[in-house]
Amino acid sequence: MIRNRNKCLHFLLKRNLALLTCLLLSLQVLAHGDLSVRIENKTQEILKEPDNFKLYHERGMLYQQHIEYDKAIDDYLKSETLGNTQKVLKYHMAEVYYLTENYSEALTHITTCLDKENTDVKSKKLEAQILFNLKAYKQSLVAYQYVMNTMEDLRPEDIIEYTDIILAENNKNYDDALKAIEFGLKQLGANTLSLQLKKLDYLKASNALEQAIQQYDYFILEYTRKEFWYFKKAQYLVEHNKNQEAIISLKLASMSIQQLDAKFKNMASILELKEDIKNLEESIN
Repeated sequence: MIRNRNKCLHFLLKRNLALLTCLLLSLQVLAHGDLSVRIENKTQEILKEPDNFKLYHERGMLYQQHIEYDKAIDDYLKSETLGNTQKVLKYHMAEVYYLTENYSEALTHITTCLDKENTDVKSKKLEAQILFNLKAYKQSLVAYQYVMNTMEDLRPEDIIEYTDIILAENNKNYDDALKAIEFGLKQLGANTLSLQLKKLDYLKASNALEQAIQQYDYFILEYTRKEFWYFKKAQYLVEHNKNQEAIISLKLASMSIQQLDAKFKNMASILELKEDIKNLEESIN
């Protein structure tokens, strides 16, 4: 029954993803069409001022947005040859080399960029990402620590990226990964879902049994639809031979289902969940 529910969810996700992809592609076509016009206009400007390094830099940025990375690099190099020594040019060159997975060249250019201004958070973050892909995890960690301590507009994905580096440097270092998650929750809000989910993953991976159970309780308390979380908690409890507690959690899952409106009770996912609860109860007994 779990497999059937997962198939249903997978189908719905695929359908919604297909719709979203079509929408994004439509938007991209419009955006790229606009970029093509802007590139052509910039090319006409260059024809009038062939020695203007600013124009090559600007067209390179347009090529980069248009995902024409080879042309972007050509324009950036031309801009540099014509005398452009601005830090932002080095950053854009590093960015394109990073996007094309030429991490050695990317590191060379971001290092030059940081030589000009070593406190630039955006550049430090790119440096950390490049070093991570070069498997220089300790150096990447140092660079990203600076980002974490300095960036004013941290996002959940930044926190998770930082924890990825922590665990790449030491795959048992869940203590520091969890500290980073807690830092993120304090900065971004206690109910940041992606961070709370990642916290649960790390607690389970580190075998922090009681804390993981408390984390399941967090989701049960915070979310109106509790039945699935009660069931997930019960599964986890069974995995750790806490059968009596698992039975209680399964009973609460069933009670939560009973409290649902009729329109929800007859949903396929709920009917399958009821069957899963029954099967898990039978396996315990």
